[in-house]
Amino acid sequence: MRQLLGLAAVWLAPLSVSAGSVYLNGVNIDGVTNKVFENCRVQIDGAGNVHITAKGYTAQPGTEQPPVTPAPEAPAGPPTRRYWLVTEKAAPGMAQYDIDLFVNAKWVRKFLDAEEHVILELTSYLRTGKNKVHFVAKKNVGSARRSASPQHYFRIIVGEGNTGGRNVMINRKLIDYKRTALETKDFQDEFIIDVQ
Repeated sequence: MRQLLGLAAVWLAPLSVSAGSVYLNGVNIDGVTNKVFENCRVQIDGAGNVHITAKGYTAQPGTEQPPVTPAPEAPAGPPTRRYWLVTEKAAPGMAQYDIDLFVNAKWVRKFLDAEEHVILELTSYLRTGKNKVHFVAKKNVGSARRSASPQHYFRIIVGEGNTGGRNVMINRKLIDYKRTALETKDFQDEFIIDVQ
């Protein structure tokens, strides 16, 4: 019996030593407790590390216990003004970024680098008060980079505005987001906007 217990102790010892870490969107969150992640992807690598990919969540690196911020609940009440998103490109397809848009942790749509000018009304996705707008920009090089120039950009403007005929006029700019062909990595960027 004593030999059996000794064998069990030797067998279990390496498990506690080789325990993996937990990562949220690439940031180590070891020590974080009492968190639930909705609509996420979980992968366990060969070293036992747990990688959670959860859009709409962020973690701050460099602290002992990184704060994990869930997407805020959408504030109550529809906006009293109209809000728009407008894309602008120096040369469509040259920046090689495709950008996913999330509003209050809900996916709205993907904007493709090859698309021409896009105008999208965001009013129905927003509520009065603070709202979270999250962009996930993925570099899509394919077989080769088409450009490395900062002059080839993919710009997204979000703001309060009105329509006049077939035109949208942004009266109050809330977000001015830009990725360029010079950049090569993927980005996740988050903005909090105040909606009236």
